[in-house]
Amino acid sequence: MSAEFRIGQAVPRHQIGWSDTVLKHASRVALALAAFACFWLFVLPVIVVALSSVSTQWSGTILPAGYSLRWFERLGSPEYDALLTSLEIGFGVSAVGTILGLWLALALEGRDRRGLGAVVDALVMVPNGVPSVVLGLAVLIAYHQKPVDLSSSAAIVVLVQLALILPFCYRCAAAALRPELTVLREAAASLGAPPAMVLRRVLLPQLVPALRASLALGFALSLGELGATLTVYPPGFATVPIVVIGQVERGYYLPASALSLLMLGASLAALLLIAARVPRGKRVAS
Repeated sequence: MSAEFRIGQAVPRHQIGWSDTVLKHASRVALALAAFACFWLFVLPVIVVALSSVSTQWSGTILPAGYSLRWFERLGSPEYDALLTSLEIGFGVSAVGTILGLWLALALEGRDRRGLGAVVDALVMVPNGVPSVVLGLAVLIAYHQKPVDLSSSAAIVVLVQLALILPFCYRCAAAALRPELTVLREAAASLGAPPAMVLRRVLLPQLVPALRASLALGFALSLGELGATLTVYPPGFATVPIVVIGQVERGYYLPASALSLLMLGASLAALLLIAARVPRGKRVAS
């Protein structure tokens, strides 16, 4: 017999049917399995990397044989230069991608998606459907000779990473442009507000969460990008993923773990900075 529910009254235990009890226990088991899978797939590898970075030796045992900071001490200027390069490119690419994504979303807002708007929307999303290595090779072939030769410049890495993250930044902005914002913009314009003021005073404050999400997503994707970057990077240029791959190929797993942990800490700090809220008292009145 199904349970009878009354608003504001607790249902007695004896009125709860066996099917409801089974469903309740099944949902708990499913939640526990999902939590275990997430821990096994995502949390445990990070713990292993953290332990590897401070271990003296780790082979054939559950825990390291000893602990030391020597792998961090052995990191030199090439590793720190790669970390700085990754952070600089990540910030730059995410900022440019967020600006371009917002501009494209505003330009395509309200357009008929069966005409020019559909073509532009499809072109922006093309990098999502192309393997990153293929995209990197295409960019390298297109810009490896005059009149536009970027093959020996770090700009080619910025270009290929921007192409990869732009679809995500564009979708973040497009999803935030709700119909209510269009009504607010039209109301502000009808009151005589110029377009720049409408953008600054009406639209942008409503898009702050989406812009933060775009910055954070673009930054994280840029830091972890390897396929296209490995295809196009010029001589003497390196990001942390490239350095880590080189160390792993030579069997230097523990130094690679130390560098990876530094990058993880730097990226988490940057993401927290992006997500930080400005206190109301410190906001500048426009």
